[in-house]
Amino acid sequence: MDTIRLEVSDSQVILLYLPCDKKDIVLLTDVSLTYWRDGKRVCDVFVRDYLSEAVKQLYHLLTEALNNELQLDDDFVEKGIGYFHNIYVHKLWANDDINQSDPADEFFVWSTPTEVGTETYIYNVDNEIYLEICPLYKWNCDSPDDEDEYQTFEEFLHHYQMIDLIHIERDTALQWQKILHELLEIAQANELIYRIH
Repeated sequence: MDTIRLEVSDSQVILLYLPCDKKDIVLLTDVSLTYWRDGKRVCDVFVRDYLSEAVKQLYHLLTEALNNELQLDDDFVEKGIGYFHNIYVHKLWANDDINQSDPADEFFVWSTPTEVGTETYIYNVDNEIYLEICPLYKWNCDSPDDEDEYQTFEEFLHHYQMIDLIHIERDTALQWQKILHELLEIAQANELIYRIH
């Protein structure tokens, strides 16, 4: 098992967990990512899914963010895009309102299963790069095992708070891209080797 560190600062890191040595990964290797702050695990941001999904999406969006192509509309800055994405998803489930557009579509990096309940976005504000980690409303399509866990969507919005809004320095984004590119190269090379044998 290997762990890849995407350092944000001395106190913040995203850890990418590999079930094997880095040299043995393929595009369909199941990986997980967690966000850590001050030495404590804050939350899962990507859970048991393909390496290609985790790495390609972040790499692609980092490229756009480095080119200042992901400017977040001022209307979404204060509460974060996750707040408005939760409203969008709830309207889809509650009203079958398919005529609305997803305000978070171009910023979406990762989502966890509903029982975990986190989503991650990347965007630019004033030409700076931000990674937003936020809660996902869990009860659009699910019922809680424990009724004490349940909250209405209105209660969720009333108490809504981002998990974290992380400023990503340009040098950090470039370093992440280098790490992600290396992972993709290793995985793609191994895919070729396995196809030949």
